[in-house]
Amino acid sequence: MDEGELQGITGRDGLSLSLDINFAATPEQTRCLSGCGTRIAFQPANGAGFIVIDNIRGTFSFDGVQLDVVKIDSGFDGDGAAFNATALRLALTPARFSNAQFTLASSNQVHGDQPGHRQTGVFTYHTDGEVRLHGNLYLFGTR
Repeated sequence: MDEGELQGITGRDGLSLSLDINFAATPEQTRCLSGCGTRIAFQPANGAGFIVIDNIRGTFSFDGVQLDVVKIDSGFDGDGAAFNATALRLALTPARFSNAQFTLASSNQVHGDQPGHRQTGVFTYHTDGEVRLHGNLYLFGTR
């Protein structure tokens, strides 16, 4: 949207998102002969290794997810009043998966194609169909 269109929008909070994501294996760009899926690696603070979500494949889609910034100053069994700050709220909606899979693992390196790479798979998950997500997901900032 350009600036003029944005200025004309009133009476709305947050954003509504709809998305189709296709994670396709591409053998020419990965270390696997038949092609690996996408890899995401996280390194915990001061950690020596990585938590990885590896070989992400398939199609993931959802419609109408609401994203907005809210003030948390009540609720949450009394913890909201003590928090008394803003958070990013993601209102969940049913999601659809088509031949989707991923592997949760630990690894000694961020990339799987580096010399000396060692990875231990914790579990592999595969699904096809619809998943119903309820409620809200709140992301809280740290100081």
